[in-house]
Amino acid sequence: MLRLLPFVSAAPLAALALTLSSSAPAAGPPPHAAITIASDTDFVNCACVTGGSGTASDPYVIGPWLVRAPTSGGWALKVDNSKGGVTKFFKIAGITATYNDLAASHPIVWLVKVTQPTSVADIVGNNDGTGVRLDSVANVSLGSLSVNLLNGEGVRLTSSTNVSIVNSKLKAFENGFHAENSSFITIGAGCKTSCNDFTYDDGRGLWLQNTHDVTVRYLTTAAEDTTAMYLDGAGTYNVDIGFSTANASGSICPQGQGPTGLVVDTDGGIRLANGAHDNSIHDVTAHGNVAMDIASGGDGFWLNPCTGQHVSISPATAPMGSGNTFANLCYSVTNIPNLPPSICKN
Repeated sequence: MLRLLPFVSAAPLAALALTLSSSAPAAGPPPHAAITIASDTDFVNCACVTGGSGTASDPYVIGPWLVRAPTSGGWALKVDNSKGGVTKFFKIAGITATYNDLAASHPIVWLVKVTQPTSVADIVGNNDGTGVRLDSVANVSLGSLSVNLLNGEGVRLTSSTNVSIVNSKLKAFENGFHAENSSFITIGAGCKTSCNDFTYDDGRGLWLQNTHDVTVRYLTTAAEDTTAMYLDGAGTYNVDIGFSTANASGSICPQGQGPTGLVVDTDGGIRLANGAHDNSIHDVTAHGNVAMDIASGGDGFWLNPCTGQHVSISPATAPMGSGNTFANLCYSVTNIPNLPPSICKN
């Protein structure tokens, strides 16, 4: 016989969490152990909900919390709906990670198969793995992410749809924002000035890999190494990038060290490669510095910054597909024929 469990209100738990929050030092949020939620009952048992009732109009609020140590799996907060156990609505309103995690794949916040409208805001971390990881999610809005010196990626999407991000700074040794097999992404929607800064060291600032229907506005990508904006794959189409800056220096050679960055033939400001098609690039300033500012495909070589030698890469990365359009660009060097004249003003 099915036995119904008595209803347990989250209100006392929320009141306790709010009390803890109000008694926390002014310097930051109160401490909390790393959080894992895989069912609706976990919202009650985690002692992490600070408000809300779990409905669409009044979602549970998780945070703000300061997490000093990750789980054994490497995350500060994970909501895993892979078994369909999470039906309540929630939002994440502040997770600060104060631990160092050298494993690049370990995320601070990780959502799996969460499809109800969800917001993730005020995520802070330094010297950790990945900032926010989204696997097979939908209807997620990201805002006010501030992650620095990450060993992995700032934001990583796989097989996800209807994701937005605003007012965020992502600094990572791998890639700033990397979306693979995803769709309907908006970066900087509603912004009137630069409101996202994707800074990278060894990887790419914005990497759209077989990802379509993307709108990018007022994005700054600037740092050393590789490619500022990389549109990659025949599954990358209907991408509209405007009013943004793509600035890259190519691989560098720090004093006393070997070169940094990926050994690829696609360094530069903006690259469209491997059949990316029917995309629109407009009102963008692109500087590749030691590589091309805007280009199709790869060069067939990598420039070793320590020796100045061209290292052959064969086969060269395949060129872009058809239907890509370009307008109002500031650039100097390109391999794309009939590109409109640069609008740079001296």
